Amino acid sequence: MLRKLILALSFSSLAAFSGSVLAAAFDITDIEGRKVHFEDQPKTFIVANYIANFMMVGGAASLEKVVALTKDGWEDTRYGEYQVFTKSFPKMKDLPSIGGYHDDILNAEKILSLHPDVLLIGRTQYAENSQRIKTFEKAGIKVVVLDYHAMTTVNHTLSTEILGKLLGRERIAEAQNKTYKEALDHVYSTIVKLLDDQVGTKVYMETASKGLARYGNSYNKDVLWGAILKNIKAANLAENSPQPYMALDKEYVISQNPKVIFIGGSIWRNKSEGDQMRMGFTVPESQAQERLANFTKRPGWNMLDAVKENRVYGVDHGSLRNMADYTFTQYMAKVLYPETFKDIDPVGNLNNYYKTYLPELKYDGTFMIHLNQK
Repeated sequence: MLRKLILALSFSSLAAFSGSVLAAAFDITDIEGRKVHFEDQPKTFIVANYIANFMMVGGAASLEKVVALTKDGWEDTRYGEYQVFTKSFPKMKDLPSIGGYHDDILNAEKILSLHPDVLLIGRTQYAENSQRIKTFEKAGIKVVVLDYHAMTTVNHTLSTEILGKLLGRERIAEAQNKTYKEALDHVYSTIVKLLDDQVGTKVYMETASKGLARYGNSYNKDVLWGAILKNIKAANLAENSPQPYMALDKEYVISQNPKVIFIGGSIWRNKSEGDQMRMGFTVPESQAQERLANFTKRPGWNMLDAVKENRVYGVDHGSLRNMADYTFTQYMAKVLYPETFKDIDPVGNLNNYYKTYLPELKYDGTFMIHLNQK
């Protein structure tokens, strides 16, 4: 009788143990529709894209799980962001680089030598590295595709849900998704009720990395600023451009006479550094205002309605591609429909988001501005 009881207890314990193992296994379906199976919670990551999102979901401690980043060119293409993140999280400087921060180049040999449990990549990295990805998967590295570039609620929230599962932070991911969805649903549901003559404002948006003399990139309806403008029913001059991003001809911009101009800024370390638009982490507002004012002095711009009516604005290009970027949709909507969204505080919402989900990030900077009237 005693032996039967012991055996029963043993089988019961084994079943419970097996159940816990099975409960730890999970599947995710990534942005590319790929089903990836995990037997247990991954312990090490290479974050080839979206480190800010990774840490906002995982918390500052999640950096301990990161064994490498894409750091090549990070300081040159996002100088302010690089300074703020590496000073707040010094370990980032010690992590090896496995590729380009602002391109799709991945160092396969380095990735294989580090052999993380998971490699997190973006959609263009996935498209440009198909053979390498097969090699990683054969080596036992789980490859997961995320996307925060398309500026869609679906991709932003699915990517965040995936990070929540991978990092064991589902509740945090759910809270972030709730904030994101509710904020954008409010904007979109409000705009859809407006009359036809209230929407369709003609907008020119340029990311001014090349300075005053050369026009920088504008974005079509499928990506970044162009996607935001489409979502809020603006008439973006570049909406139907054949490429996701490209510079528009200056003659075309002037002939279209936009009613509103947004100039995107950052700190790009290149030969146009002296007069490019400056926005984002570490940039004082006085400098941003001075640079923005200079763009209104471009040849022919004095004839534009946006300039004559002082509807010229600066936005931080580097702040897109993460879960806090809903605040830029709020800002652009407030610019186009000031009375409709007068009670929204996009800058306050942006700062509160970082304070809530990554309070260790110590920063100052300028993220959204209206050109000061002289």
